Amino acid sequence: MTSAKQDSGSGREAVKVGVLTMVAVIVIIVLAYQFVGPPPPKQLLMATGTAGGAYQEFGERYAEILQRSEVELELLQTAGALQNIEELRAGRADIALVQGGTSPDDVGDFAKGLASVYYEPLWIFLRAGLELTQLSELRGARVEVGAEGSGTRAVALDMLALNGIDADSASLLGSSASDAAEAVLAGEVEAAFFVTGTQSQLVGRLMSEEGVSVRLFDIERHLAYERTYSYLAHVVLAEGVLDFERNIPNREIDMVAPAAFLLARADLHQALTPLFLSAAEEVHGDGSTLVAPHVFPSPKKLDAPLAAAADEYFRNGPSFLYRVFPFPVAATLDRLKIMLLPLLTLLIPLFRVAPPLLRWRIRRKVFKWYKILERIEREFELDPTEKADRIHELVEVEREVINTVDVPASYMEELHNLRMHVARVRERIAGQPNQV
Repeated sequence: MTSAKQDSGSGREAVKVGVLTMVAVIVIIVLAYQFVGPPPPKQLLMATGTAGGAYQEFGERYAEILQRSEVELELLQTAGALQNIEELRAGRADIALVQGGTSPDDVGDFAKGLASVYYEPLWIFLRAGLELTQLSELRGARVEVGAEGSGTRAVALDMLALNGIDADSASLLGSSASDAAEAVLAGEVEAAFFVTGTQSQLVGRLMSEEGVSVRLFDIERHLAYERTYSYLAHVVLAEGVLDFERNIPNREIDMVAPAAFLLARADLHQALTPLFLSAAEEVHGDGSTLVAPHVFPSPKKLDAPLAAAADEYFRNGPSFLYRVFPFPVAATLDRLKIMLLPLLTLLIPLFRVAPPLLRWRIRRKVFKWYKILERIEREFELDPTEKADRIHELVEVEREVINTVDVPASYMEELHNLRMHVARVRERIAGQPNQV
C-alpha cells in the first residue's frame, strides 16, 4: 500500500514537471514560428503559348504532374515568349516557358531562371536554286524574320546583325510563320527563319519539299554563333531522323538552337523550385531527336540569372526531405527547419533542467519538515516549560510525515533520516527534566 502511494506521489510530481516542460516547449515553438516563412501557394499561373503549340502542350503535362503534389497549375495562353516575360514582369504569372534570346536586360530584376528544358532549333530555309554559304550573302534579299514581337524575330535579327544585315541592307519581312512558309515555298522570298521544334507541322511541310522547293541552310559557323550568343547551342539534325522511310533529311545538317527554359518570378516560393525541376525531369528527361536522354533539365543556356534554389538542386539534387516525403509534408518540414537550431538551443537546457527540477520537488517534500523541526527545537530552548506542547507537536509531525509524505524508493533515505531526526528530537525533549 505504501509503495503504491509512493509511486502515485512521484508520478504526480513527474506529471507536474512534464506539464511545465511542455508548456515551455509550446511557448518556445510559438515564438520561433513567428520567424518561419509562409507556406508555398497551392495555386499557380503558368504562361505558355498559343493553343496547340509546344509551350501549351508542355504546360499541360506540367499541370498533370504538379496535381499529384496537390498544387494546381492554371495555364495562361499567350502569343509566346515575349508576352510570357511581360506577364511575369507584371506579376500576372508565376512561371513561364520562355525562349532563349528573348529576355530583356533587366530580367534579373523580376525573374529568375530555373532550368533550360529543351532546344528549339533555328530553321533557315532558302528558296530553291539560291546557293549561299554565309548569311552575309543575304544582302539586298527579301527575308522573312518572324512576326513583330516573336521569339523567331529576336534570334533572326541577332544572327543577321552579326553578318551585317539589317533593315537598311535587306528587306526584312514580318509575316506569320505559316505565311512565311508559303512565301519561301513559292519563291517569293529568298529566305525564311523559324524557331520551332522538330515535331512542328510547319517544319514537316517544309522538310517534305527540302531539295525541291526549298533548301535547309547548313550553318557551318555554328561554333562562332554559339560562342557569340551564350543562349545558342550547336545541334545536329541527323540524317533520316525526321523520316527514316523517306530519309528526311538526306544529310546531316548543322544548326543552332536557343533553349526553351523555365522562367519564374523572383519571389516564387523556393519550395516550388524542386517541384518544377522534378517535373521537368519527367517531361524532358528522355531526350529528343536533337539531344540524348538526361541532358535536360539543365542550368546551362539560360537567358536569365539562375535561381539560388535551382542552383542548389543541380549541385546536390533534391534534398532528403523531398526525396522521402510527399511534397506538402516536405515543404512544411523544410519551412520548419529554420526553427531547429534556435529550438534546440533553448530546449536542450530546458530538458536538462527538468530532472533536477523533479528531484528538487520530491526532496522539498522532505526538507520542508526540517524547518518545522528546527522551529520546535528553538521554541523549546526559549521556553522549556512548554515541554508537553512541544512533544505533542512532534508526535503530530511524525504522524503527518508517515501519512502524507510519499516519495519514490530512490528518495527513501531522506525520508527515513527525517523520521529518525523527529524521533531523536522528541526523545531529547522528553528526556529533559520538567521545569518548575
